Amino acid sequence: MARAKLIDYYKLLAVPPDADLVGIENAYVRLSDELVQQAEYDSSACDALNRLNEAYAVLANAEARRKYDRVLFAAEYEALERRLASEARRRSMIRSGIVAGLSGVIVVQAAVLGYMGRDYLSDAVRFIQAAF
Repeated sequence: MARAKLIDYYKLLAVPPDADLVGIENAYVRLSDELVQQAEYDSSACDALNRLNEAYAVLANAEARRKYDRVLFAAEYEALERRLASEARRRSMIRSGIVAGLSGVIVVQAAVLGYMGRDYLSDAVRFIQAAF
């Protein structure tokens, strides 16, 4: 079953998606005034005014607007969620690599120090053994 094409209320009101309520109200008043004047001699203006009223009803209501945006921008939300998950995985891999690298450095330093101090350690062990 094909989904009905969603009307872009932002384009209908000629406002950006981040427009505030004042901007939406101003656009609605301006456009509705024009359509009311056109309705006197153009019957299609009534249909346009109904769509404009519907757009205003959705965008002026905060909860309805959030739901509408979630549907209208679903692809963008999904892409953003995928990108954020990818960045989190990348940061985790980098962190793991850094920890592994530092652990390797510590092991090598311990081996070098042990090798360099083997004569002192053997002398200390002999001293302790002689004391007991």
